[in-house]
Amino acid sequence: MLVSAVTGDVGAGKSTLTAFWREAGASVIDADEIVRMLWTRPEIITAAGFRWGEGIFDGKGAVLPSRVAARAFGDEKEYRWLCDLLHPLVRIEMERRTASLGGWVVAEIPLLFESGSPWWVDVSVYVTAPDEFRTLRNSVRGWNEDEIPRRESFLLPSEEKRRRASLVMENSGTLEEFRALAIKQADLFKRASAIVRGSVLFQKNEDARRYAEYLHKERLGTEFLCTPAETFDRNEKGWFFTFFTLEQWFSLLSQPHCMDSARGPYIERIRRIPWSRSLALLEELRP
Repeated sequence: MLVSAVTGDVGAGKSTLTAFWREAGASVIDADEIVRMLWTRPEIITAAGFRWGEGIFDGKGAVLPSRVAARAFGDEKEYRWLCDLLHPLVRIEMERRTASLGGWVVAEIPLLFESGSPWWVDVSVYVTAPDEFRTLRNSVRGWNEDEIPRRESFLLPSEEKRRRASLVMENSGTLEEFRALAIKQADLFKRASAIVRGSVLFQKNEDARRYAEYLHKERLGTEFLCTPAETFDRNEKGWFFTFFTLEQWFSLLSQPHCMDSARGPYIERIRRIPWSRSLALLEELRP
């Protein structure tokens, strides 16, 4: 499994990138969508109404996001209050959804670094774009040129977010150029999400050695470990052999003759691997 968290500057193209990755096969979790869901909860509506009054509602009692934004982004104290109200609930829901998924998961989290990167995020992606591009893209929302600086005054500086990110993606060209960049990165993320741990129980150490040679030659496995273990007959000692591989190579793992008397192979999905280690493992495995 691999969880890629997407964040970025206001109007840089976070949602566009997420949409491209959804098309490429990722399961997507959107923090903003969860926030919209939270604004339908009676306790959230009541808390906001008590704080800001009836002026934040439309004629039917629904919260108007633009009026909430006007209050929250106009005063740091109000902004912090809103963050304290929503963010813990957003994180709980995002973690719940992530736990129910497998493979490659993309979590779009606008305030990823401001509120602290969750423990379940494997790789953070920061999307950036030139100021003139962002102003143009946000003009369709009815924002003037002062709105982006006003909102970003409550956020970490761009350079700090760039420093904290595992990967920076520049959205400074055409839409098709950004799509091509997104798909190229998607291929790498999909491969990383398919890393699994394989294991085989051998009766003879010689068979385990031959199996390791096969996996290494064919680039089907890496980081081999062979330890003594109980075998089919508990009165005899066997050899427990483990390695990393990609899930799609499972059908190739039982081909060598040294596997004839072995038990396995088995594969185990891994919930988390540090991104740097995932990259190192992929370097050792066939593309």
